Formats: sequence, structure tokens, C-alpha cells
Amino acid sequence: MPYLAKSESPIVSARRVLLMGPPNTFKTTAIIETWPKPLAIQVYPGERGDATIPRDREDVKPFVWQDDPLNKTSSQDVVNQTETLTWEILGGKHGPVTSFAGDGLHKYYATILNWITGGASGKGEEFEPRLYARAHEHFTYYLQRVMASPIENVVFTCWDGKEVDNPDQKQGPSHIFPDLPGKMAKRIMGEFSVVIYSIADFAARQPNKPVPCKWQLLPEGKVWGAAVKAPTQVVLNLPIYIPQSYQALKEALEAAYVKAQGGKK
Repeated sequence: MPYLAKSESPIVSARRVLLMGPPNTFKTTAIIETWPKPLAIQVYPGERGDATIPRDREDVKPFVWQDDPLNKTSSQDVVNQTETLTWEILGGKHGPVTSFAGDGLHKYYATILNWITGGASGKGEEFEPRLYARAHEHFTYYLQRVMASPIENVVFTCWDGKEVDNPDQKQGPSHIFPDLPGKMAKRIMGEFSVVIYSIADFAARQPNKPVPCKWQLLPEGKVWGAAVKAPTQVVLNLPIYIPQSYQALKEALEAAYVKAQGGKK
């Protein structure tokens, strides 16, 4: 029976999250410090932020792509090796996993696009625009397969970028979405029930103190690439900003549902 009639809306959880924002806004750090353990982090080829990942913790296991300086690996081989490792991690081949993190998802899309275009995109050469559709399809297939896995928590990181509000007006107003090519910048918003925007206020930093940081949960200002899919009354009870913490996210979602039901759990 493929369709089920349900009388209650499911509570949106923090189990499947896209965490996006500018570089150096502590996206990976927040995952390491606050996501449930054991944690497996797959750093996608081309992503250079793995220095923030500890190598000496038993509860955090990083998998980092290493380029061969002597032999260039084809983009197709990179895709195959990347996805083989993902399925191995999710299948438990590399040990118990409570949380899976895919770090630098925008870089992985670029690898897929380079494979689909026969290397043209990586060289900055022109290619048939229709090839974007094929890249979108494979990228979406990968995302959906990871998110359908039995792993308790899945989180991806990616950079942010500006997208024009009207594609027909290239110089028109724009807003911030995930940094992905073409329609995928907005399409990916539909693949996650929770999309977070990461903010670090370096201008407000005090000597010998951490940089003030927060997460944005809902569209506001220039950021439209933040959203929580939930009933209207739930969304109205969500804060715009929360601390950079998995627990803070979980509590904010649960509290919003309780408030929407008149305080009843």
C-alpha cells in the first residue's frame, strides 16, 4: 500500500539537514562538536576545509580524498570511488555510524558536472546546456539514496551563492541560496526539510574570545536559502536564529510544534 492516510503531521526533525553558508563560518566545526556520535565525515574531492577535522578522536572518523600528483584520475573514476565509499560507510563497512556528514557538497556537484561534460566544465570550456539536466539527475539520485539510508542523522555542507530572483533579468535583484549551478541552487531546497544558513560575525569578535556565530532557520533579508518545511503554525513559532548546535536545532523544532498545539506535547 504505497499511500497512507495520516491524521497528524510528522514533526520535522534534525535528522536530515543541509547546512550552507560562506567559507569559514564554522559549518564543519559545528558538526564535529554537536552532532551525535559516532560521526563519519566524507570530505568530497576538491573540498579544502578538512584541516578543522580532528584526526585523533575515536568518535569522529574522517574520509579525505587524496589527489594523486603523478596520475590524474578521471572525473568518472572520482565519482565512482566517492559513491562506493559513501555506500560502504552507510552500510557499516567502516564501523558504527550514528551521523554521516558530507562535507563540501558543492564540490561534489562540480565533479559530477565535469564527468557528465567529458571534462569541459573543469577546463572552463563551453558545453551543451542540456548536460546540466543529466548532472542534476545524478546529483539528486546520490542525495536521495543517502537520505533514504537507515543512518540516524545525515548532514551536508555547502557554500552559499547569489541567485537572481528572475532568470530573465541577469542584473536584477538577487538572494542567497546554496552555491550550485543553474536550477539546482533552488531545487536542492526541496530535497531537505531543514536548510540552515551559517553566520559568523567576525566584525564583532573580541580579543581572546570565540567569534559570535549563529544559524538562520528561515528566509529573511538577503538570505532565502534557509527554510523549515512544516505546517504554517509551526513555522510561525520558530526563531529566525539559533546557536550553532544540533541540540539547539532539535529543541527549536520540538518547541515550535508544542507551541503550535497550544502547549500540548
